[in-house]
Parts: sequence; structure tokens; C-alpha cells
Amino acid sequence: MAHNGVPAELIEFCDEFFPQPTQIATVKPKPTLDDNPFAALKDAEKLSEKTVRAAFAAAINVHGLAPGFKMAECGDRPDPATIHPERKKIDVAFYRVDDVQDDGRQCWADQILPVEFKCDDVSLDPFDDDERTHKAVRGQIMSHAELIFAVQHRVALFTLVVLGTRIRFARWDRSGTVVTRAFDYIQNWELLCDILWRIGNCTMMQLGFDPSASRLHPRQTEYALMDAAADNVEGDFDETERVISGPKLPDGHFKYVREMFKKSLVDGWPRYMLEVPALVEAAATATTATPAHHSDSSPKVDRSARKFLVCKHEFRACGIAGRGTRGYVALDCATIRFVWLKDAWRANYEKMDQEGVMLGSLNSAEVPFVPTLLCHGDILQQTTVTPDWWERKNPLRSPTSSSDTASSHTLVVPLRSGILKRKRAEESCGDPPAPPHNTDGDSDEGEDWRTDCPLRLHMHYRVAMKEVAMPLSKFRHDRQLVGIFYDCLHAHKSAVERTKLVHRDVSPGNILIYPKVIKMRGKYWLRWSGLLADWELSRAVHEPGTSRLPRQPERMGTWQFMSVAVLSYGLNIVGVADELESFFHVLLYAAVRYLKVQNCDRPTIANYLYTYFDLHGVDDEVYVCGDKKRETVTEGRLTVSFNKKLQFDSPLDILFSQLLSGFKARYAVLAKEVKATPAISPLESETPAPSNDNGPLLDEMDLMDSDADDSESDGFSDDNEELEVSPQTRDLAEQVSTHEHVVRAFLKAYVSDGWHGARVEDNIPDWWASQEQAILAVTKTSVASNKRRKVGPPPPDVA
Repeated sequence: MAHNGVPAELIEFCDEFFPQPTQIATVKPKPTLDDNPFAALKDAEKLSEKTVRAAFAAAINVHGLAPGFKMAECGDRPDPATIHPERKKIDVAFYRVDDVQDDGRQCWADQILPVEFKCDDVSLDPFDDDERTHKAVRGQIMSHAELIFAVQHRVALFTLVVLGTRIRFARWDRSGTVVTRAFDYIQNWELLCDILWRIGNCTMMQLGFDPSASRLHPRQTEYALMDAAADNVEGDFDETERVISGPKLPDGHFKYVREMFKKSLVDGWPRYMLEVPALVEAAATATTATPAHHSDSSPKVDRSARKFLVCKHEFRACGIAGRGTRGYVALDCATIRFVWLKDAWRANYEKMDQEGVMLGSLNSAEVPFVPTLLCHGDILQQTTVTPDWWERKNPLRSPTSSSDTASSHTLVVPLRSGILKRKRAEESCGDPPAPPHNTDGDSDEGEDWRTDCPLRLHMHYRVAMKEVAMPLSKFRHDRQLVGIFYDCLHAHKSAVERTKLVHRDVSPGNILIYPKVIKMRGKYWLRWSGLLADWELSRAVHEPGTSRLPRQPERMGTWQFMSVAVLSYGLNIVGVADELESFFHVLLYAAVRYLKVQNCDRPTIANYLYTYFDLHGVDDEVYVCGDKKRETVTEGRLTVSFNKKLQFDSPLDILFSQLLSGFKARYAVLAKEVKATPAISPLESETPAPSNDNGPLLDEMDLMDSDADDSESDGFSDDNEELEVSPQTRDLAEQVSTHEHVVRAFLKAYVSDGWHGARVEDNIPDWWASQEQAILAVTKTSVASNKRRKVGPPPPDVA
């Protein structure tokens, strides 16, 4: 992903981040130096990198230049593959004296400040202003920083870069990087020694560690509690779908939940106790008529904190800049029960609500099939500071100024340190390169960001939820898959009707599976239900005839599953029609990847997924939707190639055909009217249609009856012939702009006969991951608030 490095003068950098110690009683004394401790490195440009490393570390350790820390070479023994599959290693790092290993072990969990050594060739300076900077070196340094952010709980990370006789300091946070200008440490050795002494006197919080995350060690009670919880299977019950004896489950856990927690206790991965503000939130008791984010009442927050025990994440967003989301199966210290804990850096802008506020509103309105909020809150007001440095280095110019824009001082440093192959795509996602900001003047009055700033503002945030769900890819068969989507559509419909919220990020990672007890045909069943999660990006339904002002510089979503209208028609409002289309794209992705496609072999399927979800088009220097995805919804045909139709030989074929008939009609209408109103869809009636019932929900219906009445029309046509923009076409288009007909189509498919497809292991061949054209990463993509995304780095690859 793209990343912006903000240049800083060494003195201002150190005065702010490594200040002079003020507590005289605790100050560690400065070492007494008669001569330059780095004198042996005066010809470093002529020495090997290994020799320079050893001499540099010896100078610091022998003279005690960083009191309390030791610089150790650690490149001989990388951590096991359980820490990182590629067994990454850095050659040298600072450790606390009590934690340092003298056997050459890497110990990513204990590193305080990593040090990168490169030869004197300027092309190897990762932060050099010259565009010819060696990208591989930059990527290597960023990959190391990313791994430390993954293993440790950090607000920021400092890196020391040694380039022959020159040296730089860099500070990384979730918005970007602040980088000092390189200076000669041989000539300015006293200055470097002073900085190292300051570092030795810094607190761990000043060095970037998060004080709300307490590292656990084997002798502690909480550490042993985690081991005991992982092994205590008493009371656990099988999650398999089946008839059960009563309406309530035993007071235990599903087996898969404890297995997930036990799997997270990876040897060598550090364990932490994380604090989350306790919940006494106004949103939890808000009336259903007014969404929490529209309430004028201030939240009432209990300042005490709940504590949760975690080890390795179940999910992590790749990259450094961005939300950096990590999801954990956590042990609640108060209840000794497993919960789902999400640690992220949320967008920090005025009027941007926390995900917990959204969930509180949904729970208060009794919206079904969404997570249950336990507690949430911002963490110690920890924010990213790199945007502040950017604004400091790029002051606003007066209108009469004729000089170049100040933004020329920013070093553009691509931060996409690594990319995931398709086989690992479900494990990670991250934020994409930031597109150009809206500078056309349409912004909030009193907005709290500079519209020309390329860096996003972030606030550290955690939220705990009751349900520990399974990923969508764990579904067992085709009918179950459709039932999961039916539940999530009900969640979406209820959210729009009861809280006026649209999700705005319907994607595979946010459609989950959670077992639930339901009553059908006089019996109680344990059924795998859908759970529509991750409401962080949700937003109030846009009321027709009103303007919408941006809350943040970019709109976020998952590129691969956004509607064609948003990607190619320049629409800047995501509405119900776009969300329903996203449900279609996600269902198609899951079905093609994990079900038997009757007329295609696995390489054909892999290529189809790549061309449909990953490829993008370019129109007048603007990124637009790829041809395969666009042609599918605008022409209403699901084809693998020119003469081969995608077939499952199940009710899925009819469901896809019905949905596509509606999408084809929608785009036929949109194509006629987009010239008149290019930024707003003429079909985007986001006011929810009145519900003609109060349910019933899927768990209240006898859907096991395959003799459902087919006489009732679901409003769709199976005929995909060319449609004119007639009243009938407009009616058909309207049916995919509201929930009723789409929900009915899913229900009709679910109760149909002909389901037979068990989930296959994966339709993507193992060897496909090694093909360059199949490289994927589930990432969030940004779309400019009021304009289409300009061509720069390509959009992120798919999941």
C-alpha cells in the first residue's frame, strides 16, 4: 500500500520523541567518553555489512551508550514459522538488558528498537528523496516493522537505519512515518551518543508501547489461567447442526470456540492482558426511533476497564498504515468466558461514530443476526501523530502565494511490504493506498482535517462482542450457504428499517457463521445462522433530496465486492441497491470457490475468480470496475467464457439468474439517466420500504419443508432477454433497490428441492498461488468522497 514519509530535522524529532529526562532521581547517568566510540567505523563504507554491525553494536554495548538496553545481533536464529511463515529475521535490535538473548535468537516479541544496516550506496537508502530509491530495501524495512506491530501491542515503533557512516531515525504509526534526515554519526558522534542516552532514559510508553496492554509471563496467574481455559473442555458441546432436546444450550462453549482459543496459544507468541473501557453507553438504551449517532445526549461511560487475555490473533489486517485490525478469541477475566475482541485504529474524524455505538444501536433496536456488544471504547486517547507532522511541514499557503505547493516536501514511501497469495487471502486484509482527497470544497463546516493531507487520522479503539463466530468459508453445503446469506440479508433489512443504518462493507470477512437454537416443525434445532459483522463503516441511510457531507477524507469499502455503480458510475453514496449487489458478489465468490462447479475444472475456476474480482479497468485515467464483473451484472449473464455458462446444477442457478435479471434492469435504467445526474443513482431510493410483516425470521419458519408454495411470485423473471427501459424494466430494477424481493428470492431458493452440493476443500489449486497473476490480498479500498479514484498505484488485489 502507499505510505507517506514525512521528513523531520533530527533535533526536532528527538526533542519531541526522545526528550531530555526530567526526573533527576531516576535518570540513568551518561557514560563518560574520552574519545569517539565509533572511530573504528570511520571507513565503514569500505567494510562489509557484517563487520559494521558487529563494530556498531560493540561500541554501544561496551560504552553503555543506551543505559538499560543492549544491542544484540539476532539474525542467526529466526523465530519459528508459527511467528511468521517466511521466518523473517532482522540482523540487529535493541533489547532490554533482562530480555536479551546471547544465542542469536530473533525474539520479535522482545525487540524494543530494530536496527537496519545497509551499505553506503545511496540507492540503498530506503528514505532517500530520489525516486530511484531501492524499493526492495524499503520493503524489507517495512516488513520488519509490520511484523513487530503484529506481534507486539504498539502505538508507535522507532527504527534506526544505519547506512555506512550515515544514520536515520524513523517513527512508524498507523497513519505514516516520520523520518529524520540522514547525518554522519562519525563526525557527529556526540550527538548520536546523546540521543542514545535519551533513549535509555525513555519510558516504554515513550518508546511506543501501549500501556493498556500488559505483557504476561509464565509465572503470572493470568498466564496459567489461559492454559487452564484452553484445556478445560468440560461442558463444551458440538456445534454440528442437529435436533436438540430443548430451547437452551448448556452453560458452556461450542467446541470450535475453545479449539480456536487453544490454537491461538502459539509457542513464542507473547500473551497479553488487554484493557477495554467498561460499557455504560447511551447507545445501549437509545430508543429505536433515533439512531445512536443522531442522538444529542452525551455517552455515559464507566471509566473502569474490563480485562481480556489474548495471545495470537485469529485475524490480522496486513500492512502498517491503516486500521491495523486484529481479531482475537479472548478470555474475559471477569466471567472466564470466551469472547471476540477486536483491536483496531478507527478513523478519527468529527461525526465518525465508534463501531460499538453502531452495535449498541442495533442491539437496542433488536436487529437480528448481528453481534452482541459487551464493551468498547477508545484506548487512552491514543492517536496517530504523523498527520500532525505533515501539517507542520506543509503549512497552508496564502491565496497570493505563487510558490509550489508545500506537499512537495512529503516523501512518498510505498508501504505495501508484502502481498498474500490467494491461498492465504482469507487470513488478512488491510487498507489500500489513499486516493486523492476531495478538494472541490464540498466538506463539513468546521471540518477537522486538512483536505490536502494524504494521511488519514486514526484513534486506537477496542470492542468486545459476545459471539465467537466461524468464517464464512466453514459452511458445510450449498443450502446452508444460502441460509446464512438469508439471515444476513434479514439483519441488513432490519438495520435499515429500525436504525436507518446501511452497512457499507458487505464482504466475505463480514458475513460469519454462528450456531443458534431455532424451533422448526415442533422440534428444536441447532442451526448454523448468519452473522453480519463489522459495522464500523456503517452510516445513516441517505434521505432523498438532501446533500451528504463527508465525515472523513475517503469512503472505505472492499473493492472486490463493491457494486459496479459505485466503481464505475462515480456514485458517491452507497445505498441499499449497492449493498444488495454486494451480497450477490460475495455469494458468487463463496459458491465458485467452495462448491462444485459442474462444467469447470479448478484452473478455469481460479482464472475466473481472478478476472471477475481482481482485474480493474481504466477510463480516462480513472480506475473502474473490471470487464468481467461489469458485463455480468449489466448483461445479466453468468459466463465463464464466451460460450460456457457457470453452472452448479442446484437452486443456486435459478437464484443467480433471478438476481441478475434485476441488476441488468437496474443498469439499463442507470445507463439512460446517469448523464443527467452522474453522481447519484436515479434508483437510489434509500428510504426503506415499509415492512408488510414483523418477520417472521428464518429461525421461526419451517424451512425444512421442500414442498413450499411456488405459486406466490417473488417478483423476479428468469428471462434474461434484452430489456428496454420501459415501466416494466423500471419495476424490475426497483426490486433490487429494496430488500423485499431479494429476501424472498433467497427464501424461495432455500426451501426448494435439488440441493446436493457439499463444500469442497478449495477450488483454487495449490500451485495457483505461485502464479503472479493470481496474487491476492483481502484489502479495503478507498474511493474519493466526491470523485472517482485517479490512476496511481493499482487497486488492491482481491480476497
